[in-house]
Amino acid sequence: MIRINLLPVRAARRKENIRRQISIFFLSILLVFGVMFYLANHLGKKISHLNAEIEQAQGELTLLQAKSRQADKIKAELEKLEAKLGIIETLEANRSGPVRIMDALASLVVAKKMWLTSLSETGGKMSLAGVAVDNKTIADFMKRLEGSPYFGEVDLISSNQVVMGEGRKFKGFSITCQTLISKPSTEPKT
Repeated sequence: MIRINLLPVRAARRKENIRRQISIFFLSILLVFGVMFYLANHLGKKISHLNAEIEQAQGELTLLQAKSRQADKIKAELEKLEAKLGIIETLEANRSGPVRIMDALASLVVAKKMWLTSLSETGGKMSLAGVAVDNKTIADFMKRLEGSPYFGEVDLISSNQVVMGEGRKFKGFSITCQTLISKPSTEPKT
């Protein structure tokens, strides 16, 4: 019988297996480090790209905020101008109101039979005082006021005898009425 000593072959195989396992282990570690390096490099580039986008967006935001502040200033100035225009329109409307009232009163006064001595208007309420030849003239004047589209709610406050000039007797009167002159709209025109 021939005997073969297999012990050194087993030891050689064991050494080969250990060397192979050590090689696989180091290659695995090298592969893991390679993958980690690649991912770190890739994520670093992505982070730097995103940071650049953030800086660009912040720059645009700064520009837009400056434009927004400028637009707000312009809006505030526009509102001030619109308010001023509204005041001017109201003043224009109020300026023509007294002219129309005086024109309407001049056409309603009974000629050569009555005279107005005072006139005051506050908040749409007008007070008239004057002198007339007789009570019928005062009544005619009141009817004319009531019939006018410019006046309403005509009330006789007082009527009394007044002596003027060379002992002539006249009728003094005091009347209140509401002025109905419409004012133009102060809303902005579009």
